Amino acid sequence: MAISKKRNKNPRRRPGAQEAGNPQVRHTASPKGRLSPFFKLLGEIAAAAERAIQSTPHPSDQLVRFDIEILMRGANSVKAVRALLEQGHWEHAVGVTRQLFELLVNMEYLGTMADRRQGTLLFARFGMLQMLLAQQRRAAYERDKGHPLDAELAAMVEHHLANDFTDFRANTKDGSVKWVSSWCWRNTSQLADASADPMRPHQYNLLYRVWSEQAHATPGALIADLFREADEGWIERTIAENDRSSIDTITFTVMFFLRLWLELPHVQVSHERVAGWLSKLSTMNGGPDLPSRPWSPEEVAVQRVEPANRDTA
Repeated sequence: MAISKKRNKNPRRRPGAQEAGNPQVRHTASPKGRLSPFFKLLGEIAAAAERAIQSTPHPSDQLVRFDIEILMRGANSVKAVRALLEQGHWEHAVGVTRQLFELLVNMEYLGTMADRRQGTLLFARFGMLQMLLAQQRRAAYERDKGHPLDAELAAMVEHHLANDFTDFRANTKDGSVKWVSSWCWRNTSQLADASADPMRPHQYNLLYRVWSEQAHATPGALIADLFREADEGWIERTIAENDRSSIDTITFTVMFFLRLWLELPHVQVSHERVAGWLSKLSTMNGGPDLPSRPWSPEEVAVQRVEPANRDTA
């Protein structure tokens, strides 16, 4: 006969977050239940993108492969945002949303180029440069730590950096070797300004100025918690604030990802489904006019098929 043993509960061994001694620290339910419709939408969109990737014809074609990899990175970002927000970590999720924004403005700019194939090649070559520079820095780190080095690999890296990417070198007064910071010689702010969507600069301002403190964990990200008073109702107010920030993060994530998908001509997307997802997001968000573009299936189709008249300056 099995005998169950009762454990003596020792309140002193409980985790600090469960003790009543610190009124600022409480256990609360995660947003997973409260914001369930939003998380379901994120999952639905990411799953649809993965199915589209799997059914894309001619995946061995390099241009098709490029679009597939861009969309896959975006879909993984959507899933990462969902995973973080389900646990209430909107401050960390905004960094992933910024990645989506950068992918978007880069693909928007690529779409304005007269020869997208050449632009894609330029993007890929800059990626190769970044990979080699990472190898160079890794070798320097290993050397500084006294670790053994692959001399042949290090020599190959230096050879390619010296001979194959001179077009990405920045002009310097002292002749030192420096590299441009972008494949298209424009930073994220400039790419946002060059977008045909007039909201891009405003979105940049929010993501890289207002929310930058969260992405970098600056003192401004902590000051509200440091001076919060544990008065009656403070938990409810904090939950409401966090939920609002989570919803804002989801809204940007969905808009950026769907717009990114529309910028990739080799991966099929249903304009009706995009419009439906945006409409559902707007309804859940409490307003009929958010987001403004693209909205109807017809507008989505026009946005994708006719990317003309874009400012490429």
